[in-house]
Amino acid sequence: MPTPARIQEQLVAFGFKKQADIATANILAGIWRLNKLNAGLAKVDLATEDDSAELGKGHEFATTVFKTNWNVGGSLEKYASAEWAAWAMVFGLGKSAKTGTPPNYVYTCTPPAPVTDGIELPYFSFLETIRQGGSAILDRMAVGCAIEDVMIDVSSGPGRAASKITANFVGSGKVTEPSTITLPDATAEKLLPSASLAATIIGVDYVNLKNIISLKMGWKNNLKVGFFPGSGFQTGGDATTGAIAGRLEVGQRVPSLSFIARMDSASAERTKVLALTTGTAVISLTYDTNNSLAVTFQKVGFSVAEIGENDGLVSISVEARPLYHATNGLISAVAKCNIDAIGE
Repeated sequence: MPTPARIQEQLVAFGFKKQADIATANILAGIWRLNKLNAGLAKVDLATEDDSAELGKGHEFATTVFKTNWNVGGSLEKYASAEWAAWAMVFGLGKSAKTGTPPNYVYTCTPPAPVTDGIELPYFSFLETIRQGGSAILDRMAVGCAIEDVMIDVSSGPGRAASKITANFVGSGKVTEPSTITLPDATAEKLLPSASLAATIIGVDYVNLKNIISLKMGWKNNLKVGFFPGSGFQTGGDATTGAIAGRLEVGQRVPSLSFIARMDSASAERTKVLALTTGTAVISLTYDTNNSLAVTFQKVGFSVAEIGENDGLVSISVEARPLYHATNGLISAVAKCNIDAIGE
């Protein structure tokens, strides 16, 4: 007798190598399996339309339904790890260069320049299964996915939950079900705990001063989903199966950085807001010499510095405004881990 499945039975895997193009799925050799925190499954929704507005039927009612497209998207929330951070930066920022040798691969990631690099990000396939095999409840693969946004969230506390990275993605709408790929074993990860944080922002070492409470930094691509003439169908050559997107392009990209710190007489954040003071922001998380993440905002200013309270102590909540530096650009991320060929 069939038994219902618990959501904890779901397994997820996705391409750590990029797809050859938006419509060509990752193969097993380019896919890894990682755990995640959020229980929700990916969104795979069929959009339809009907003929109610058409004339010639003799009435105003719908008589036929048509498939238009599949809307695909999802979220991966995970404890911060060297492997996960490298993947999130490579696919989230969109341009990377690998150096180093085992076990110290170094991925230097930056946003692509539209003129020289184009406006499409690297694509990956996303798989999720529940009881994959003969009695599968779920076994599907979304092909042609790209990162919509990445958020790194570091807070006070000793546990793993104090350091997390969340990536949201959008898919082209192409879905293979069943996936035809047997999920690999889970990849071992090296955690990047909150206790390893280093943060120097506009000349102030907030960790050395022992006053940092929490910090968030993110990147949003504002993807434009491209359904254009000739973009294709869910089943090639079958116009009844619904359209798929032929491109996912970055829109107006938005960086973000904010933090909360304890406030004392030497705190100068409000003064820096008034003076329009700018400087760099360098934030890092570390497991060891070969596994870490360092993010540099090349030029930031403070747009908001609001006095408040945190756990009974006076605090300052700061919204930083990342700015484009004429020489160094906007942002760079250096991710180190022992996994080869991420994004290649």
